[in-house]
Amino acid sequence: MPGSRQHWLLGPHQACALGLHHALSGHRGQQLRSSSIQRLERRFQRRLIGLRLLRFSGLRSIPVPLIASLRALLSLVPLDAEAMGCGRGLLAQLNAPDLCALQGLGSSAERPLLAIVSCRQRLGKARQALQHFHHWERAGQGIPLIVVGDPTLPDWRFRFCPHQRLLQLPVDDAYEGLPHKVMALMLVASLLDQPPALLKMDDDTHPGDPEALMITLARLAQGEAVAAGYPIFTPSPLDLDRAWHMGKSARFNLRPFDSLGSERWMSGGVGYLLSASAVRQLGDFALHSWGFVQSMLYEDVCVSMLLQATHCPIHWLDDPSELGIGNERQLEIHQGFWQVPEHLR
Repeated sequence: MPGSRQHWLLGPHQACALGLHHALSGHRGQQLRSSSIQRLERRFQRRLIGLRLLRFSGLRSIPVPLIASLRALLSLVPLDAEAMGCGRGLLAQLNAPDLCALQGLGSSAERPLLAIVSCRQRLGKARQALQHFHHWERAGQGIPLIVVGDPTLPDWRFRFCPHQRLLQLPVDDAYEGLPHKVMALMLVASLLDQPPALLKMDDDTHPGDPEALMITLARLAQGEAVAAGYPIFTPSPLDLDRAWHMGKSARFNLRPFDSLGSERWMSGGVGYLLSASAVRQLGDFALHSWGFVQSMLYEDVCVSMLLQATHCPIHWLDDPSELGIGNERQLEIHQGFWQVPEHLR
């Protein structure tokens, strides 16, 4: 428990730190475990105090790895709503100006974020896609923005420029960091007052029929499914094209990958739609189960496996055009590639 001086040093973050302490106290069993938790808490509090003092001194870049310590605590109590709320509240406080700007876009469960996931090297391509989706926003059918990674940011920080519609996340911007980027996006979206529905797209995506997206979104709202996507099937969880990573990697990388797949997952190349509840749940996973995210090779497999592991139903699309968008992967599907096996329809 922080002392009175620590209370003063924690300042506006005191309530989050004390709330997290209270939540963890209710789960302590043996004294050994209690001591271990206390050590983790002290490390977290030291980093939080250090961060506040550095910010107070006027430093613009503060390389304090706070979220790593926060995740170490939240991973102990992943189902504790109070603890998770404290974690989200702290990140919301630390990123208040950018979060307020993101909140001002007006996304909601009925007006989804149209997340164009890209990288800084392909910003030109992403900006073209952004321009194409502006008429959807004017019609009230979605809010487009670009998502990239910036590993120079502290792990607790994100930046959002409303004029460029550019969200920068503190993760690897290369292809191999894509699971981190998508899950960090879910975390940021879950910090909004009302988490929105979210359509994840690649930067080669162009608009199709927005009414098709609205119909699919309404289907999620009326049923039990929390996500919608076009399925990819494999005969085995080990049947992943891991060599694909080598051709897409931004740097020479021969590290072997041992991540599992799933018998069926939503194609990230096609794009997938997540309800507000799915965004909140995935955002929580980005806080308490980051180790799993780091072990994954493909973002669409990661998202699908997390939803399936928590028994969240997925609406499997018969035709990718039901998302109201078009891209290269959809063209391949319509030309006969990546078809759903007949016995699984």
